[in-house]
Amino acid sequence: MPRRRVLRLSLLGVAALVVVVLIVAFVGTVVVVRRPFPAQDGSLSLPGLSGPVTVVRDDRGIPQIYAQTADDLFRVQGYVQAQDRFFEMDFRRHVTAGRLSELVGKNDTALQADKVVRTLGWRRVAEQELAQADPTTRRYLDDYARGVNDYIDNRAPSELSVNYTVLGLDHTVPAIEPWTPLDSVSWFKAMAWDLRGNYDDELARARILGTVKDVDRVEQLYPPYPFAQHDPIVPGGENAARTSGPSAGSSPTPSASPSTSTATSGDDVRRC
Repeated sequence: MPRRRVLRLSLLGVAALVVVVLIVAFVGTVVVVRRPFPAQDGSLSLPGLSGPVTVVRDDRGIPQIYAQTADDLFRVQGYVQAQDRFFEMDFRRHVTAGRLSELVGKNDTALQADKVVRTLGWRRVAEQELAQADPTTRRYLDDYARGVNDYIDNRAPSELSVNYTVLGLDHTVPAIEPWTPLDSVSWFKAMAWDLRGNYDDELARARILGTVKDVDRVEQLYPPYPFAQHDPIVPGGENAARTSGPSAGSSPTPSASPSTSTATSGDDVRRC
């Protein structure tokens, strides 16, 4: 056999092998990425619902939940939210508990965040607030947690999010814990921290007031916003004049898509 022909066959074999590897890699990637995607139509069973619950997703995938009781509503909300974003929920749970390093592995930034959060005691404060919640609020938090757990029970991390699969390439991912009302309340502490934009100003005002003992003098240093001179919101007429398009000043209204889920009384959830 001529050497040129042998070389040609060898190149064809290598090319075929590369194509096969690429196809296998592509299919494997699609399977891994799409595996956690939730079913958004059809039906499923949730024992304990007191009446029918319907979940409608609009053309943007945003869920709308319709229930006959608040308890059913919050439970299905927990289920649907876990469907869409459980990894984000779990990530935030680790953040507010000062356990981010446990989830993401060895990382100096995560370790520093854990130290700060544990020093501030976000979860300890959340425990105190949860203990003071009125019975109705506590029941709704329990309903929501039950719905989350309905979804994550008996599902492997790779079935919940591709993020767990990626993290697993670097270290052993910790077992996913059941969701609790405390996990929900703890995030309030992170939200409060995010809303501390004027934290430095508040501290400065308090220190100045402690020195001068006069609120009016402090107000001179921190005058109120001049609403009469500068409107915070552009008047509608001016906004319409500046906006191009067929419907200036209006916002699009989501339309319901055929993706609808219905939960019937007692133990059946149907998505049609």
